[in-house]
Amino acid sequence: LKNGRLAMVAFGGAITQATLTGNSFPWLYAEAETSTSSSRSTLAGAQQKRRSNVARKAEKGYKMSAAVPFLPMSPALEGIPGEEEGFDPMGFSLAIDIRWLREAELKHGRVAMLATVGWITTDLGLRVPGDAFQISTIEAHDAMVKFGSMPQILVWLGYLELFGFLAIINMQEGKTDRKPGDFGLRGFYPKDAKGQYEMQVKELRNGRLAMLAFSGIVTVGVLTQEKWPFFDAVVNATGRSMAPRSSSKFCGAQTDSRSRMVVRHASSSRSMPFLPKPQNLSGLVGAEAEFDPLGFSDTFDVKWLRESELKHGRVCMLATVGFVAEQYIQFPGFPASEDALQAIYVAPVNMTALLLVIAGYIESSSYGGKLTMLDMFEGEGAKRAPGDLNFGKRFLPTDKAKADDLAMKELSNGRLAMLAFAGMVHHNLVVKGPLFPLFPEGWEGPQGSWDLDSTAGALNSGRLGL
Repeated sequence: LKNGRLAMVAFGGAITQATLTGNSFPWLYAEAETSTSSSRSTLAGAQQKRRSNVARKAEKGYKMSAAVPFLPMSPALEGIPGEEEGFDPMGFSLAIDIRWLREAELKHGRVAMLATVGWITTDLGLRVPGDAFQISTIEAHDAMVKFGSMPQILVWLGYLELFGFLAIINMQEGKTDRKPGDFGLRGFYPKDAKGQYEMQVKELRNGRLAMLAFSGIVTVGVLTQEKWPFFDAVVNATGRSMAPRSSSKFCGAQTDSRSRMVVRHASSSRSMPFLPKPQNLSGLVGAEAEFDPLGFSDTFDVKWLRESELKHGRVCMLATVGFVAEQYIQFPGFPASEDALQAIYVAPVNMTALLLVIAGYIESSSYGGKLTMLDMFEGEGAKRAPGDLNFGKRFLPTDKAKADDLAMKELSNGRLAMLAFAGMVHHNLVVKGPLFPLFPEGWEGPQGSWDLDSTAGALNSGRLGL
């Protein structure tokens, strides 16, 4: 729904832009044809002159951006610090005065640099004297609102912002030769032009980094309720109360203590030492590997996850064998197909339907109709181990250690089979032929590998036998 709404707006804008400029997408240097009028204001005339200069520069050719090498550099960036990077992928500098954009970027960067240092120093224990200020960084905003100091901060910041606004307006109207972000502070400013330029670029880059850093610090701090540097902070879903929770305690919301997320200092995962150890894998075969990089076991029922993993592994082990054998062996009544991906198109439709019915019956009857994470391991299902379908159990060793070893082998082989089957399918798509030989005679490369016919196209062409 959202993509559709966005597409309607985007398509309307594309038609308008193409009609006004006569150019094609992406209209980086498009300029509308406008008639001259004596009633234009001085500011509008200045903007039109600047855009005309941009258009003339584009007509002479343009260079590619160093930061985004697949896009052209905006000519509007020439002459400002950092122009060598050519970073303006959205083309804002072609639509909005570059001086205003740079002023806003520098202001946000400076505030973010101060905010990053302030957050870290507060987390490290530095406090302003007074009982009201002996609080955590996350609680600081709400505490200062209650304490009554926040309006004073806003008033003084607004006072400074007023002078900044006047400086920008005078600069844009041509009344001053001020550069964006320049407030006349020269305490540590170099004397030579080269040193000044380098200092401006350093401030710009540090400000950009600080904006990203502060966003990350706030997000991690609120999610983990821990202090910087968050090395061992782990958000664990186990232990959460099922009571409804309003929202984060950040920015005034009250959080019920019963539903506060559990934060633990966990050791590193054995298989991925740069990630925390999963907390909910105990009791499962293969838990000693501590492999759950995306943290699925913190969100979903780990029994249901293991059931799904074993099922997919078993199916892929069978599919891998069948994928290889299809090239050489066929069931009676089934046409031969060297490329296993084409088997679905040449197989009799009635046999394909029968296969689906049998698979659906097995899927439903194996769990008594309980297929979801909410009910599969409820009631009688709670006694069943994941993957235990009461099939072939007489072949299992009676010794628990040997049985666990066999279960681990099945799990490992299933994981390998899932990777192997995906690789086989991709191979056949790329070479547009059978699995063997790996490189068919006359194959010239993977060009056009994904030019596949759709299911609708296969039905229309009769390749499904309909």
